[in-house]
Amino acid sequence: MKILHINGAKCLGGGEFRMIELVKGLISRGHQIYVLCRKNTLLEKELEKNEINYISYHLSLISFFKILKFLNDWKPQIIHIHTGREYFIGIFLGILFDIPVVIHRKLISPLKWSTKIIVNLWKTKIIAVSKIVKNTLIKVNKFKENRIEIVYNAVLPQRFIIDKQKVEKLKKEYKSGDKKIIISVGHLYPTKGHSQLIKVADLIRKKFENFVVLIVGDGDIKERIKLENLISQLKLKNYVKLLGRRDDVIELLTIADCFVLLSYEDPFPGAFIEALHCGVPVIGYNIGGIPEIVSPEVGFLVPPFDICLVAEKIVALLTNETIRKQMALKAKEYAKEKFSFERMVNNVERIYFSLVSMSKHG
Repeated sequence: MKILHINGAKCLGGGEFRMIELVKGLISRGHQIYVLCRKNTLLEKELEKNEINYISYHLSLISFFKILKFLNDWKPQIIHIHTGREYFIGIFLGILFDIPVVIHRKLISPLKWSTKIIVNLWKTKIIAVSKIVKNTLIKVNKFKENRIEIVYNAVLPQRFIIDKQKVEKLKKEYKSGDKKIIISVGHLYPTKGHSQLIKVADLIRKKFENFVVLIVGDGDIKERIKLENLISQLKLKNYVKLLGRRDDVIELLTIADCFVLLSYEDPFPGAFIEALHCGVPVIGYNIGGIPEIVSPEVGFLVPPFDICLVAEKIVALLTNETIRKQMALKAKEYAKEKFSFERMVNNVERIYFSLVSMSKHG
């Protein structure tokens, strides 16, 4: 099957990495893939690095006609759209060339009324990354349930092949003196809750001193400055490190004692899944899509913004090796079973085939 994926993201976040991994899974099954992306973006570089066929574009008439020519010549059977800004143009191209469309909805917020109209006008299926996303689309946008399917994100198994030399180097750098490591992975956006985690570190220090918080992620420079100022203000430079964007996230997770992400507007944060696959107990807020990921056997859910309870749960994990090891042991099995990469690709593939079949039969 020929499939055109569309992703207009300017930055490179979890959604983009999940798309790349999905594309790799589909290619391994013999499908032909092209990704339509914006020119001169980190996503374009990542696609090139992964040797994935892509077409990049500027917001111009020349680029638009280039895309039209490509669609006319290559004749894809499915258009799969990953970013909200491209929903309208993606469905328009589907209508123009008679191609069924899949929308991959990764946000909790409802669709614009104009997008809803064009979705209902065409052969379109919506993939929701979590139940809360699906429920929003049904309750607010009034979509029929049969238009939406939940497909949980998963991570390509090859991602968890670790570089042992990197692991040893990281241990020497961060775990000296049997220091406990708390790790968080997420873009430096306010909604990811990194400022709250820094305040949690201040609370932990009063009960337990032998730890370090590693925050992995890039993003808004203003947010980074704000976080750096908070770390300085609370005198936490020895306890909290902003590591920026890293290529050794899996190795960092491998040496971590617990994973904490205090995101409060997240439909389905994939970083939790990566942590669980690495056998790391997790802590997050009981909000958004996080309760669909975290179960009591592998971590703790805490009421939103209750940083005192977050600190309490972290200290419980860091000081009780038995509980930490039990959760770590179950985490890998749990992630492998609930967030299977093969199952994710199977579900997406099934949606493609059903749409193409419906299209052929009118």
